[in-house]
Amino acid sequence: MGTFRARALKLATIAAVALSASLVGPGPVSAASQPTPVIDGVPYVGAEMRRQYNYDYFGCRNPDGSGDAITLEWLRDGVPLPEERQGDTLRVLAEDQGSRISMRVHPLTPGEPGCPTGTQLSAETKPIKASSRAMGWTGRGNFEPLGRTADGRLILYPRTYTYIKGACEGACPTYRGQWDEPVQVGQGWNIFDIVFSPGDFDGDGFNDLLARDSAGRLFLYPGDGDGGWLAREQVGQGWNVFDSIVGPGDFNGDGINDVLARNAAGDLYLYAGDGNGGWLSPTKIGQGWQVMDKLITAGDINGDGPVEIYARDSSGRLFLYPANGTGGWQPSSMISSGWGVFSEIAGLGSFSHSRYNDLAAINGNGDLVTYSSGASTAVLWGPYGPVGSGWNVFRQLL
Repeated sequence: MGTFRARALKLATIAAVALSASLVGPGPVSAASQPTPVIDGVPYVGAEMRRQYNYDYFGCRNPDGSGDAITLEWLRDGVPLPEERQGDTLRVLAEDQGSRISMRVHPLTPGEPGCPTGTQLSAETKPIKASSRAMGWTGRGNFEPLGRTADGRLILYPRTYTYIKGACEGACPTYRGQWDEPVQVGQGWNIFDIVFSPGDFDGDGFNDLLARDSAGRLFLYPGDGDGGWLAREQVGQGWNVFDSIVGPGDFNGDGINDVLARNAAGDLYLYAGDGNGGWLSPTKIGQGWQVMDKLITAGDINGDGPVEIYARDSSGRLFLYPANGTGGWQPSSMISSGWGVFSEIAGLGSFSHSRYNDLAAINGNGDLVTYSSGASTAVLWGPYGPVGSGWNVFRQLL
């Protein structure tokens, strides 16, 4: 997109990390079974959707044996999308927000051995939500850490995930990821005492930053979708009554990103976004949160729809607070202890480029490691990595 690489500054790079992930399922089935295709991907603006590979069409081969003899057709609310948006993958756009996506599989040789006799239609996704922090900063729907240094610089670490169709013996697809060259995308951010990302806050499809200064003024820095920022605008004042402000994503289930703010008394307030860079009326959604020294927003970490909030107390114990998707909470639980060793913990998306988000943390050695829950939030698995070193130069991951 645009001038992203041209603006890259020569900074110290970190080691590239190879990533290979495959989605496989049961063995091939007969044409008579008429398999139902499944969409792999998350229902957010900025995400990439594809067919989940499960060998259902493995026997329906091209004449040269190079792959499955099928084509995909993407639909929005049951209507085929324009030809220019058709293909093996679908990038979800801002114009899709609120709609449901489905996918139709067309066999090239209907009724041939191993091929279905006609087309098959997937289930529809949930309504598409506004772009979340997990979609990154460069319009590619990627895990892309953004770090703020003590002297106020913003350093972006983009990743490129290459989709390799037919990687395992001509059949299943594979993603391989590697770090791009890090770039400085801002300076002077040390004038703010709180900086966080609400995801896309102004409704243009690109992720944004919100920042509070010592006078309590809150500023919106709209993302340009290419790793940079448009002109800032003030979107609030009096926010110095809060000692913690975070962006959970869509907390109340309306598809629009929101903000949570805690005051010194431990009261937690929901400031629901209006989708255009403004606010609905705030509501109190909790109390007693002053016992937590850090609030961590992971987005939808297990892929079930509602977002999850993690909180660390002064003893280093990590607690999970799942949202119920309508502006309230599900039962909370303690995950584990020992999280006080990390100088920073943040939700930055999925390092494995899957539907499950991870937590990223910086340990005492300055290593960046990840934790994942998979489909369950009962435990966090990890640490995985390290996926980078020298990250203790950052005071914050955004």
